[in-house]
Amino acid sequence: MEQRDTGFELLVRYLHKARGLDLNQYKLNYLRRRIGVRMRARGCQDYNSYLQVLRLEPEEFSRLVNDLTINVTEFFRDEDVFEGLRREVIPTLIRERREMGMPSLRMWSAGCATGEEPYSLAILVHEALSREGGKEDWNVRILATDLDEAALARARRGRYGSVKLLEGMNPEDYFTRDGEDYLVREEISRMVKFMRHDIASRPPLRHFDLILCRNVLIYFEKGRQRKILEGFCDVLRRGGVLVLGKSEAILFGEGLPLVPYQRRLRIYRRT
Repeated sequence: MEQRDTGFELLVRYLHKARGLDLNQYKLNYLRRRIGVRMRARGCQDYNSYLQVLRLEPEEFSRLVNDLTINVTEFFRDEDVFEGLRREVIPTLIRERREMGMPSLRMWSAGCATGEEPYSLAILVHEALSREGGKEDWNVRILATDLDEAALARARRGRYGSVKLLEGMNPEDYFTRDGEDYLVREEISRMVKFMRHDIASRPPLRHFDLILCRNVLIYFEKGRQRKILEGFCDVLRRGGVLVLGKSEAILFGEGLPLVPYQRRLRIYRRT
């Protein structure tokens, strides 16, 4: 057992030093379980042998990252959350920015996987601005980040085998068909910029109106969860909105400048 633990620590240090992947903040049991999936897939009996695989086969690193991040997503996943954004949150943000004489929105989808979430957000913004008129005067930028470069490559292509939209939405307004696939229309995709980013590191931009980070924090230890939330608060403008996953409300403690906006949906506003 002592040798196995030593091998695990060597593996973690290698991934941090050689590949820039900091695993120290993940929950230990989760980390061992996900690394174990790759070890069994490669027939490795211990961490030392898996470390040799990583050193000799760079493509194994991408497979490991994919298993750690578990990219499970779909358009408008958790419909009630997106209905809350659709009916109240986004129209409120648009109204506030218009009243300030600043027709712009900056949003961040943190942990975007293969892109369905930021594209869903772009569709909601497009719908809201089309309804209220004057959308051509608005500057909308949605930053979409993830650790998995393979998932980001799929997201940038904007090609999906199926789509699920909210009630009343017409797929032809947001997608074109290419055989059996759906391609995100240019007026939607141009709102979204994808980039690789580790959520445990410093936020890439500031002055966000809305941040979505759903079902990502649960993989981190509580100390790192708190640091990430503090980072979100630092880059949210006053009145900005933070949306978490439905299992993540317990993460809140005293001292964070956030108040419930739609508590059941895990939507909060920065005070």
